[in-house]
Amino acid sequence: MAGRSLKASDAGIEKAEIALTDKGWSRQNLADRVVMGEDKSQTIGIDIQTVHKFFTQKGVKPQYFVAICNTLGLDWQEIKNLNTTTSPQIPLPNDNPTAEVEQPNINYNNPFFPRSGRIDKPQFFFGRKREIRTVFDLLNSGSSVAIIGERAIGKSSLLQAIYREAPIQLREPRKPIYLNLEDVYDENDFYGALCRLTGIEKAKGTELSRALDSPQFRFLLLLDEVENMIWDGFTNQVRSQLRGLAYGSDAPLRLVVAACTSLDTLFPDSQDKKSPFQGICIEENLKQWDEKICREFIASRLQADWLTPVAQPVSFTQAEIAGLIAESGGYPQKLMQLCYQTYARYIN
Repeated sequence: MAGRSLKASDAGIEKAEIALTDKGWSRQNLADRVVMGEDKSQTIGIDIQTVHKFFTQKGVKPQYFVAICNTLGLDWQEIKNLNTTTSPQIPLPNDNPTAEVEQPNINYNNPFFPRSGRIDKPQFFFGRKREIRTVFDLLNSGSSVAIIGERAIGKSSLLQAIYREAPIQLREPRKPIYLNLEDVYDENDFYGALCRLTGIEKAKGTELSRALDSPQFRFLLLLDEVENMIWDGFTNQVRSQLRGLAYGSDAPLRLVVAACTSLDTLFPDSQDKKSPFQGICIEENLKQWDEKICREFIASRLQADWLTPVAQPVSFTQAEIAGLIAESGGYPQKLMQLCYQTYARYIN
């Protein structure tokens, strides 16, 4: 019904994107944390599609619009498009305090965290020195890179490490920008996100190429979950434009894309039946940790200097360590979870 929805303004979306980035959340993280209702009727979590509508400036029911803004720590009045109105039959909170979303407690008495999701903080990132060195060698040679690996192997965490190290590792300066395609609703949303990250007005096609055709626009674009570009909301044109923007030694973009599948099997709707990234992206396959790295990881966490001091520090037996490595199969996230459980048994 007309008048019963709210849309975000361009400036409001920019604030929301910044708030989302500052919190280190994906859109799914935000959807999972949105608080609806009050007191006994309170529920946590909404449908991800509602969050996508919010960020693509589509109409959202007022109660959802306000709850999303509250969860981001924003004033919904400052985010809404002033040209949209709300129905007087749907009350909106005015003087109610911002809903506080409980953050997960990090127990520094157990050093094995986070147990899921990417590792954003450098002090918690471990290993992958060879892979990082290889990626920057390829980037400095003028190539783009594709990081290929199974789910939960650490691709997103590696992208974050590359993002952090780009300013000192790249021989020719490029501003690193990170975009998780799980947070992108469709092709139009992708162009909007890309333009916001690069600091230009929203454009696509030749207008986008023209806007980026300047020495001041040189970016390292880190694309996570790139296989999500096979969604119905994407066409081969957007992938081909990315290829064009990354083609050449002085191209506006240099790419590091992460996917679960090799590039030669992605995007079957491409005209040449191959990925448009193939030929400009050299693959780096991300493998499981070997036994040596697993042991070094466990030792480093057990001796971490940010652990809360205790009278009798926890140590694992050699049999426990061997069992943890064998059961995890060298998958970093699985090893983290198993070590967390083992450590918890000691302190409990």
